Amino acid sequence: MNHRTLRILEYDKIIQELAALAHSEPGRQLCLALEPSPDLETVARRQEETDDAVKVILEHGLLPLGGISDIRAAVGRAAAGSQLNCPDFLRIGALLRTVERLRARLPADPSERILDGLLSQLRPDTAFAARIDDTIAGEDELHDRASPQLMNLRRRIREAQNDVKESLNRIVRSQGRALQEQLVTMRGDRYVVPVKAELRGEIPGLVHDTSSSGATLFVEPLPVVALNNKIRELMSLEREEIDRILLELSGCVADRADLLRDDQALCARIDFIMARGRLALEMRAMRPQLNNAGRIRLLDARHPLIPRDRVVPIYFELGVRFRTLVITGPNTGGKTVALKTCGLLCLMTMAGLQIPARDGSEVSVFDQVLADIGDEQSIEQDLSTFSAHLHNLVEITSQAGHGTLVLVDELGSGTDPSEGAALAIAILDHLRRRGCLTVATTHYKELKGYALQTESVENACCEFDAKTLRPTFRLLIGVPGVSNAFAISRRLGLDDAIIEQARGLLSEEGIRFEDLVRKMEESRSQAEEAYREASALREEAERHAAQIRQHKESLEEQKRQLIREARQEARELYADALQDVERLLGEIRAGVKAQELAESHKLATQVRQEIRAGLKQVDGHITQSALSAGGRKLRRDEVRPGRMYAAPALGITGKLLEGPDSRDVCLLQSGAMKVSVPLDALRLPDLTAAAKSGKAKRRASPNQLTMERHLNMQTEIQLLGQTVEEATANLDKFLDDAVLGGVQTVRVVHGKGTGALRSAVQQKLRQDPRVRTYRLGMYGEGDSGVTIAELK
Repeated sequence: MNHRTLRILEYDKIIQELAALAHSEPGRQLCLALEPSPDLETVARRQEETDDAVKVILEHGLLPLGGISDIRAAVGRAAAGSQLNCPDFLRIGALLRTVERLRARLPADPSERILDGLLSQLRPDTAFAARIDDTIAGEDELHDRASPQLMNLRRRIREAQNDVKESLNRIVRSQGRALQEQLVTMRGDRYVVPVKAELRGEIPGLVHDTSSSGATLFVEPLPVVALNNKIRELMSLEREEIDRILLELSGCVADRADLLRDDQALCARIDFIMARGRLALEMRAMRPQLNNAGRIRLLDARHPLIPRDRVVPIYFELGVRFRTLVITGPNTGGKTVALKTCGLLCLMTMAGLQIPARDGSEVSVFDQVLADIGDEQSIEQDLSTFSAHLHNLVEITSQAGHGTLVLVDELGSGTDPSEGAALAIAILDHLRRRGCLTVATTHYKELKGYALQTESVENACCEFDAKTLRPTFRLLIGVPGVSNAFAISRRLGLDDAIIEQARGLLSEEGIRFEDLVRKMEESRSQAEEAYREASALREEAERHAAQIRQHKESLEEQKRQLIREARQEARELYADALQDVERLLGEIRAGVKAQELAESHKLATQVRQEIRAGLKQVDGHITQSALSAGGRKLRRDEVRPGRMYAAPALGITGKLLEGPDSRDVCLLQSGAMKVSVPLDALRLPDLTAAAKSGKAKRRASPNQLTMERHLNMQTEIQLLGQTVEEATANLDKFLDDAVLGGVQTVRVVHGKGTGALRSAVQQKLRQDPRVRTYRLGMYGEGDSGVTIAELK
């Protein structure tokens, strides 16, 4: 890739930002060496790596990448037989611990992500890392436990040092008058005491040093010379043992040279990929779609080096409907920024970096990107502005071909306008015939006409607000721009007479062309403003419609809730009335004789039937309200078995099993319950309301069930004509209902016959724990054809 282009488009600044996000020096070196690739497969792989890093950071956070150092030189020395030092081992140990931490982040069930594949290739060496930790204590120190011999030598050195200190302390206490200070110090690894020069003879020994004034001599007393010699000898042995240990560890590094190099390379690559993911998140970037057909489509693209609160996103297109784009407009309007945004985002994509644009953006991979942007005039090289640009254009036109993206700023400027415009048109036409994709900025109106008349060439401009006389920095494709020189001059305070005189010097054709372009721009602005207003009105209408729907649903739910509450209140009232009836019946039973008990049963049944009739009447009214609140009635041809329907009157929703039959009755299944429902009671289901009403119904079901048992409970069962097995089963269910319904006395009609059914009934009652006592009926109760049972 052309390095001058990389510098002009400020790709190097993006790379510096990337390198600053790496955790290690090897990772930073990989970042700094990153260049765009012209190979589509390589770019796709890089983009996949970056996308994996973004996903890992968002899902699991940053990987533990601290502790990665460049150990290649140290490993090379060890492999050559040299002895490594403590700092080398510290860096190697830190790398091994980083490998362990990274490998621990590998999922138990690794995915197909590239990062998971790299993590799985790491080869931790826990034992060697632990040995380094147990051996190396610091930059120039080993642990005592590095070897038994080293531990023994250091113990003996400490003992000898203590002996020297004790001997010197005795001298200090006994010869304090001859000492400058009562302390023990060291000179050249020898323990000494500070002696006054005039009293030198009182402490015999070796003089190792003198103070700057000459008043103090640092003397090693003769009694400790042998001890100091012993310490020096032991320290020499310690140094030999340390060298032996370091040499042995260096041999271990040499044995693992390939493993350590591979692990460091993998860690550096992981760091490099994670830095690209962090940069994408910091830029709020996304992964572009790739192609090698020259298609560029950038949605809400932002220049990555302009702060987000200042940059204006642009829409940019090239290589789809046209292959050459001519951007015109006033100075400082954003033409060069748009040019650089296109070029820089293409380079970032080809380098495997995500781009700051909206999802759905598409970028092509190019063989080369060539750019001529900025003023490179040079006094030293005797180059004017025009000469400098022309020198670059000569190089571009000779290199450009199919698969090349060419970016030229202020094409043809710096010379006579008419000649510059003609030269610019010729260069653009040459690049178009060579199959290049070209983006050029200019002020020449001739190039606007060239774009209007030439196939696969399109105009674009940077929008200029005619009201504020300021650029908006938005790129408008398909619209030629105007320079607005007169408007800008007026805003800056130039005299109107001068401006009018200048306008009069323009050719009539030029004035008409500029007016035409200006009117086109005004029409486009008005149309865009109308579109924005229409969009705002549509959004407001949709918001109001949503509010109305929500309000309607709320009213429907309130209506259904009121119906449920009314039905529940009515049932509670009738349940209270039933309890009063049962209480009165209990009092009646206690006061009547046995022969009057049959009459009491009839009275109780009659009262229950009246209560049940009243409840059905209220339920009927509530049902009609529920039906009217549950939506329109369904026609027979709208009802199909297997579909879901609601029965608002029953408060259930279920699947239609059968029907409607000849009587317009349908069989509906809700859960384990099957219910016969009239056709006119079915409605299309409202899933939200059904869920809510289903919960309410489930909450009220125990009381409703008890009340229904009270209302529908009979105190007599007919077993005539049944077999013993049938009668026993029906009697068992009847007793269940009687107990749940709160009935105290029941009448079992079994008939006289052979007596087999009566015996079976009485045996059942005798063994049933729910029965307190039982007896045959008396005269007027049915005699021996009836058994009266009292329940607990």
